[in-house]
Parts: sequence; C-alpha cells; structure tokens
Amino acid sequence: MSTILIAGATGLIGRACVDRALIDARITKVIVLTRRALELSHPKIVQWVAPDGQLLSGLRREQVDAVLCCLGTTIATVKGDKQAFIHVDKDLVVGIGHWAKANNVPTFCVVSAIGADASSRIFYSRVKGEMEGALIDIGLPQLHIFQPSMLVGPRTEERMGERMGIVLGKVFSPLLLGSLAKYKPMPHDVLAKAMINASLGVPGTSKAGIHAYTAIQELASR
Repeated sequence: MSTILIAGATGLIGRACVDRALIDARITKVIVLTRRALELSHPKIVQWVAPDGQLLSGLRREQVDAVLCCLGTTIATVKGDKQAFIHVDKDLVVGIGHWAKANNVPTFCVVSAIGADASSRIFYSRVKGEMEGALIDIGLPQLHIFQPSMLVGPRTEERMGERMGIVLGKVFSPLLLGSLAKYKPMPHDVLAKAMINASLGVPGTSKAGIHAYTAIQELASR
C-alpha cells in the first residue's frame, strides 16, 4: 500500500491524478502539496498547506513512496513574466526534486512537454529541458519524465490557442504515425493513469526514463 504526494493538484493533470489515486486500492494516502487549503474532502487526502504561501515551505519530513509533480503554467497566465514562468515550471519542480532526494523518496514522476530541450531557442521548450536536466542531475532513484504533446481535457481557464491546436491535432492525429506519434494530442486521464502506474512500479515499468505518447499509452494500459 502506498503514500503519494501530488504537487499541482489544481491543474488539469494534477486533478486527474488526485481523482484516480482516490479510487485506486493500491494507494492508502494522497498528500496534496498546495499554497492554500483546497476544498477537498476524502479519508485518503492529507493537505500540506504552505504556511506562508510559498509552495516549498509546505514540504515536511515525512516518508512518501512517490511524488507526482504536475506543476506548470503558461506565459499568458503569468502575463508575459518569464521569471514567474521559470519559477513555476522549473524552480519549484527542482525544489521538490531536492526534497524527494533528501527524504529518500523512491519514485519521482514529472510532467514535462514534447520538445523539451535545454539548448532550444524556444523559451518554453528550453525551460522544460533545463528542468529535466536539473532533475536528472539530482540523482533520484527512479525518475519518470512524461513528455505529452497537446493536453486534452476540461480546463478551468480559457486557452484559445491551445483549443485551436487540439482541434487541429484531432484532425491530423490519424496521420501521425511512427516517429510522429509523439505529437498526437494526449487525453488528460490517460496521462494521469500512466503516472499513477509508474509511481506504483507496475510490472513492466522501467526504472526510469522519458515517456512520450506511445509509452504513455502503454503505461496507462497496464
């Protein structure tokens, strides 16, 4: 029976991970790391609320079996503030990674993005790549990096550009075969299930690695 910690529980993937964890008999406790108390009520849920609103200060010295890090924002959400974007998509993620290493957490799962590359000229891709590299450098026992393309699911906020991308992605998805399959739109619930399975070390799960569309689908089906 496992205890998992989820960061980013208010986002599309984080919410899906929480929902799936609550109905999974293999999981006995779901710790939600948050800046402010959430309206969540379930016997499995424990909220770690940051006392000063700074997310990392909410972390405690307690053993957990896996971390599911679903933190992420958009440059539009932070009104073009690149430093604010870096803080959420890299600094906080890496900070949780250091906590996981110090507390001997066996498994760390993180949502990144297809095209993540620390040397990219594209700001978004570069930050995601830097985040991945920093986590790898920490030396976590098992690190699962998930690189979905466009995420499909019920958003709480409007993302017009993303909505257009999803429509186009669905139209062209049947044509995205072989090495192009990684660009297919990713259903949010499939990604959540894959992350839960990886965090629990289901049979056939690799010790570590980068998972794109096909690998995510395979993990979700186990």
